[in-house]
Amino acid sequence: MKVYISYFYNIRFFPNNLLPVSTAGWDRKWYHNFGGNDNVFYDKRGVINGVRMSILSPAKIHDASEDCSKECQNDPNTCNFLSKYNDYLHSLDFNKIYNNLLEGSKLWAENACLENVDICLMVYEKPDNPCSERPALINWFKENGVEVEEWVR
Repeated sequence: MKVYISYFYNIRFFPNNLLPVSTAGWDRKWYHNFGGNDNVFYDKRGVINGVRMSILSPAKIHDASEDCSKECQNDPNTCNFLSKYNDYLHSLDFNKIYNNLLEGSKLWAENACLENVDICLMVYEKPDNPCSERPALINWFKENGVEVEEWVR
């Protein structure tokens, strides 16, 4: 299983063997077929939508009073919010989370009669946005021996 990262806009281009898993605090409404955060469905191309891994959400540590300030100059290395998110990720049990992703991909593969299912962690920001949780997620996986690639069509 490969692990990718992308943003919600790209789901429309995913092959049906790429499982999008939202790590966002608030998903796009269409991602749940306008049916609430627990609604999981297959889109017209056979790509599953609505799968969440809320434990990886930056909303877990978000405090509205700590929104981005100009002091960080959009640099993830000096951003208080992203620093706290990085610390939060390091407090989690990586193996447990990764095993949950593996089990989810296997279950989806069996249900959809697919082989070689890959995972794509979904975030809001595009790759060129320097103020994103994307680098923290990529680094956390890498530190635990799992390479995460940016998904490109």
